[in-house]
Amino acid sequence: MIELIKEKYTVDEKTSTLFKMHIQKNELMQTVHYLASDTNFITLSQISCTDWIEDGIFNLNYLMTTDKRDKNLMVSIDIKRDDETLPTLSNLFLQAQVMERDLHEMYGIKFIGNETLFDFALEDWQDIPPLRREFDTLAYVNEHFDFRGGRDDNKDVKVELKRRKAIAKKLKEQEEESKQKVSSDEN
Repeated sequence: MIELIKEKYTVDEKTSTLFKMHIQKNELMQTVHYLASDTNFITLSQISCTDWIEDGIFNLNYLMTTDKRDKNLMVSIDIKRDDETLPTLSNLFLQAQVMERDLHEMYGIKFIGNETLFDFALEDWQDIPPLRREFDTLAYVNEHFDFRGGRDDNKDVKVELKRRKAIAKKLKEQEEESKQKVSSDEN
């Protein structure tokens, strides 16, 4: 099947089961429709996004899998980071609706035709989408949360881990001693 696809597109073989093709944004719908209807790449397994802030683009990879789950094909596109839109693939793959909703919330990518682009995991989020590279996670946490102050049950993680390991070690030693005692009592 890959040979048939190679007749129409440039396809790189990454491994014996993973192939990748890079297309232009305006070719996305036609290409994915062709793959889903005329080849055995019938499942959209994943849509991933990489933020190349230095280049001003997002790279999206649409991972398609064969009906036998023996080969994967990444359809890769680049889009501008700001004010870019993409058509939804939910009319071809129902699962795309959730994947696009997640990408919208985490990166701010708009998918035309997807009617579910509202709060998904982040309720009432008013900041920069959190997976964009300009989002400062530490500054956000320090501004919105107070983890270290004012709690009686707050513990130092390293100290607590050492304490728990010591307890586990002592329990194991007691268990070994108990087994040895039972064994010696039986003899």
